[in-house]
Amino acid sequence: MFNYLGQFARYCLFSSVYTLKTRNSLFYLCSLLLISLTMGCNPSSSVPIKTSALTVDTVEMVQQGIEKSRRGNYQGALKDFNQVIAENPQDIHAYFNRGYAHSSLGQFEQALADFTIALKLDPQMVEAYVNRGNVYLQLGEDEKAIADYEKALEINPNDAFAQNNLGLAHLNSGSPGLAKIDFTEAVMIDPLYGEAYYNRGLALLDLGERENAIADFQKAADIWEEMGEKIAAQTALAEIDTLKKASQ
Repeated sequence: MFNYLGQFARYCLFSSVYTLKTRNSLFYLCSLLLISLTMGCNPSSSVPIKTSALTVDTVEMVQQGIEKSRRGNYQGALKDFNQVIAENPQDIHAYFNRGYAHSSLGQFEQALADFTIALKLDPQMVEAYVNRGNVYLQLGEDEKAIADYEKALEINPNDAFAQNNLGLAHLNSGSPGLAKIDFTEAVMIDPLYGEAYYNRGLALLDLGERENAIADFQKAADIWEEMGEKIAAQTALAEIDTLKKASQ
């Protein structure tokens, strides 16, 4: 079975930050979300998440940890989140963002534990289901990843990011037909979702739909070019070039 997670040019596991304004990564077909105290970072899941019994100090400490994660200082972020959790074991933001830091460091079992605790504190936390699904996907546990993405979509059917990642899980588990449906749903929700067009192109290739795949890679390239993500656009165009040369 072809493993899409092993393709470096096509898959950058954990992007630095996923914000309301931009998906801040090249070719990240599946990525973690970093969530702040003031807003959810998923464009379709932007309702603030409430926590209880937070002091000013712990709020500031969580935000400090988030900023460290944004700068790539995950070890420093872990220290901040650990301190918050020691003071307030019910702080969902600390668990969630500690899970992000663990994932970014490749500490997947710890990440799974943190996202699971976050979900116990808030069973409706879409971001935690998506992030835990991403970790399962990285570990090759596709069925668990699919279950988490489907749960996220059950809570928020308009989450294009979760829909895209569900497609990746189906693609990686050898179901390109289901993946095609998922990516199509993702671009219907967000017509400017370049990664979803690119990923659908991969699914279409597996299905033998070469011309449609080229059209999707071109659409992804156009979107990325417009967004100023030139390297990403060049990668999509390189896929097209490879396909055209192969047919000559």
